[in-house]
Amino acid sequence: AAYILPGMCIAAYVLWSGIGHLTSQTVVNPAFEQYQTDSLEFSAYSAQLLLQHEDPYTASMAPAAQRFRISPRINTPTMDGDRVSVQPYPALSFLVYVPFVLAHVQSMIWVDIGFQLVAMLLVLALAPVWARTLFGLFFLVIPEYREFAVGSVTDVVWLPLMIGVAASWDRRPALAATLLGFACAIKQEPWFVVPFALIHWWQLDETPAKSTAWRNLGLLAGAFLLPNFPFLIWHPAAWLAGVFSPVLSHPVPLGSGLIQLQTSGFTALPLGFYTVLWVGTLALCAAAYALWPNRLAWLPFIAPALVLFFSPRSLQNYFVYWPVVLAMYAATAPQQRVGVPQEALPSLRARAAGIAAGIAIVLLAAVGAGAAGQQVAIAAGRVALDPQTGYVRGIDVRLNNPTARPLAFRFAVCARDNAMVFWRTDQSLVPAHDTAILHLRANDIVREIPAGDGFQVVAFAPQDSLAVYTRPLRPADARGRGLRNGRLISAVNAFEMLPVQAPLAWTADPRAFLDGRLAVVHDGPFGNALRFRLGAQARRAPLSQTFVPNGRRFAFWIKPVPRGLHSSRAGALRVTFVDASGREICCNAPPARDGVWNRYDVEMPRAAVTSANPITIVVGPDDRVLHGALNAEFGGIVEYE
Repeated sequence: AAYILPGMCIAAYVLWSGIGHLTSQTVVNPAFEQYQTDSLEFSAYSAQLLLQHEDPYTASMAPAAQRFRISPRINTPTMDGDRVSVQPYPALSFLVYVPFVLAHVQSMIWVDIGFQLVAMLLVLALAPVWARTLFGLFFLVIPEYREFAVGSVTDVVWLPLMIGVAASWDRRPALAATLLGFACAIKQEPWFVVPFALIHWWQLDETPAKSTAWRNLGLLAGAFLLPNFPFLIWHPAAWLAGVFSPVLSHPVPLGSGLIQLQTSGFTALPLGFYTVLWVGTLALCAAAYALWPNRLAWLPFIAPALVLFFSPRSLQNYFVYWPVVLAMYAATAPQQRVGVPQEALPSLRARAAGIAAGIAIVLLAAVGAGAAGQQVAIAAGRVALDPQTGYVRGIDVRLNNPTARPLAFRFAVCARDNAMVFWRTDQSLVPAHDTAILHLRANDIVREIPAGDGFQVVAFAPQDSLAVYTRPLRPADARGRGLRNGRLISAVNAFEMLPVQAPLAWTADPRAFLDGRLAVVHDGPFGNALRFRLGAQARRAPLSQTFVPNGRRFAFWIKPVPRGLHSSRAGALRVTFVDASGREICCNAPPARDGVWNRYDVEMPRAAVTSANPITIVVGPDDRVLHGALNAEFGGIVEYE
């Protein structure tokens, strides 16, 4: 029973993860598997560069998007309008993928799933019998543990190492130091455990010279430098710039911590305020640990999450794995802490108490100053929609600068899923103690934002560490009346994950554009057309749009494309009008000629068209007619009032 139930949990997790990965929206076919984070994108690309004898820290990561057919929007934007394009993590973050790239593993997502499985097996091996099933359920019940591994989140790579650190923290400090060094060589989150480790080793070592503590520090440093030293020697400045780029590159604030108040538009504090908070919280936690090492023995394994809660960058993956590490320490602590000193050394206690008091005063002063200070304010006004696509192409904003110095801003538009694109403005400098009305415009159609799900306007002043957000916006006419983009204007929209051209304002499975079932061609009646190319067993890929019609009459164009001796009948590609209840209103007429554009005119019943009820147009294969492959084109649709 000690192994059967945990083993069943692991088997269920493996099955769940495998099915989840294979059915993920990002998995197109074995040739196209999209990475959903720049961390895995950069790690996989860096592994490839290293095998080509190139230093990943001197190469730009920008070509990785094209290499893996990924939308550049997943790369972290910076406050100066650029995107992070350097390798931002220590070397072991990509070295772990090198053997799998050499082995021609198709997707590094499978490697991340493997690390998650290793973490579960370690838990099964190291946890007490009574806790094994609980840990297994822990991985199953919390969906992030599957979704993050499948979703290209690479933090799972350091999880097995930190589980080992927690299980050997008191019992085998030398092993814990080595494992912690390797974890720090993967990503920066484990760095926050290092101050607690130093305090712990100092307290454990009762010799005057503290030789054991120094030895453990040497093991930690050696483990960290072992994978990083070649790159540090190769190009030291590039390595330092890359590893510290999470701070030096000024990424835009984002996360699920305290910064949510800022990114939701509730406050506009300088980002330095959050830096003071997280640094002060780290110092306060370390001082408290030095004061009460027994009562707070668990603190090193949750402190990183506490500290990062106050950081301007506090993504959910910064938090989700620490409860596992904390639980592992809690489960093994009774056996580990036998013989461990129960109180802090007197000299260390006195110093820690003074430090803690000073930090608390500084934090209270920072919070008070931030709350009482004058804040820059931004509000959105008129929103201009593109008449062709219904996307937002212009916004007027009112920006108030109450400070005593002029501020230079850059402006971006942020979608609800945090995709961010910078727009141009007619004015960037706002004088001191002044209010300006600014006109923001998308640089081109690629940067226009779909309005239906809402968006925000963000003003960045990088030199002053300011990021000011509007409250979420959704124009009253975001959905708009009338058909949008009936002429099939297509682009690689900067707010979409799809890295290939697709008709704007229309909805379709993005995988269909990557595997060839759908493709934009340029021989349509209005220029663009959408080609449907489906095999007999291919998954259907309909195109659709929902809108409130202005009239009852529509005209659309379909062309069957001959393929060898066989061709698709025009009627095999069907245009269906569906009302709000899901009832079909009408569909296209029988087919006409192959290889040419066939125009169809339809008129919906008067009772089906009202001023309030939307309809949906669905373009796709007609299974009642289609009994084989489909090779046809949709040339667009026109609405007549």
